[in-house]
Amino acid sequence: MPIITLIVFLVVLSVLVLVHEFGHFITARWAGVGVEEFALGLPFTKPIWQKKLKDGLVISLYPVLFGGFVKLLGEDAQDKEKGKKEKVKGKYFYEINVWKRIGVVVAGATMNALLAFFVFYIFLIASNFKVLIPILADYNFLSPKDSNRAILVSFVDKETPAATSGLKAGDVVLAADGKSLGNLSEFQLYTKSRAGSPMELTLTDITLSENKKLTVTPRLNPPEGQGPLGIAIGESVVLNYQKNKLSSSFYYGYDMFVYNFVVLKQFIGNAVKTRDVTPVTEGVSGPVGILGVINIILSSGGKQAVLNLLNLVGLLGLSLAFMNIFPFPALDGGRMAFLFLEAFTGRKIPMKWEARVHQVGMILLLAFMILVSYFDVIKFVGPLFLKR
Repeated sequence: MPIITLIVFLVVLSVLVLVHEFGHFITARWAGVGVEEFALGLPFTKPIWQKKLKDGLVISLYPVLFGGFVKLLGEDAQDKEKGKKEKVKGKYFYEINVWKRIGVVVAGATMNALLAFFVFYIFLIASNFKVLIPILADYNFLSPKDSNRAILVSFVDKETPAATSGLKAGDVVLAADGKSLGNLSEFQLYTKSRAGSPMELTLTDITLSENKKLTVTPRLNPPEGQGPLGIAIGESVVLNYQKNKLSSSFYYGYDMFVYNFVVLKQFIGNAVKTRDVTPVTEGVSGPVGILGVINIILSSGGKQAVLNLLNLVGLLGLSLAFMNIFPFPALDGGRMAFLFLEAFTGRKIPMKWEARVHQVGMILLLAFMILVSYFDVIKFVGPLFLKR
């Protein structure tokens, strides 16, 4: 695996974590809560760098750069110990108004969402506000769309007419012999009808930035399992934001977020019907899977790699925001659930009870991450290191 892949992975992860934790940090400061430590990395070992400020805040850098945290004064039950408040200026977290506490907890996810929309806007500017989306499930995009669908080439077999002509994965077929063919069946029927005769394809790349033409001759008798051209194709839709550029990142962010859940829901439905979990494990990834995706993105090179990386950062930011506000113990959403319960009942949940619930949630989350990472290793890392 190229070292640049690991570097980019760590930078992306660090940015997402820092932005999230900064949201908690700055909101806690605004609410008057004392902050004991602001850290990048996980405290499995001693920090490689630390600095203590006058108000008692410690800024730390740990060698395990797979996370980060903000430690607030009074966030844990043991923080009620005498003398701790004297070392850090500010109020205990549990002393402030419950709605301010909710604001501190939700601020991390809010910052991730804002980062995502900002990155999406940069991505859309670089894409000239037109984005090609593969159709993997039925979904009615809110974003404005071009009327015609396009054919996306997802794979090209070796030693086939497509490979010989220069057709590549990622090419988008706009027309064949000057005719617009907007769906798979039309393209497949036309290709078969031209078997043995040269056919001119009008193509663009996935960025929709440049058109080109090439000539390919479909085979009369293709091998079993292959078509006349030797390619795998799928339909795609072009989202066009050129008339509403200012709101484009919000439309795009919403659609991509919901669309990914619709696709995942379809994967789960198919898994239940076929009793095969493979589609689900392929649709869900953890840190190891993200590392593999970044490696694939960087291998494409050029402008497309930059665009895909920006898109990935935006999607990860939105996913992290949603995941954290999901009401599951150990997540920000789980903490918010306890706070809302306190807000509407007027009674505080004992901190020790809440801590035990979050401990159970953390164990379940770690078990889930281990399972996801296991499939990620099989799917991504194995081929990367075994490839010669």
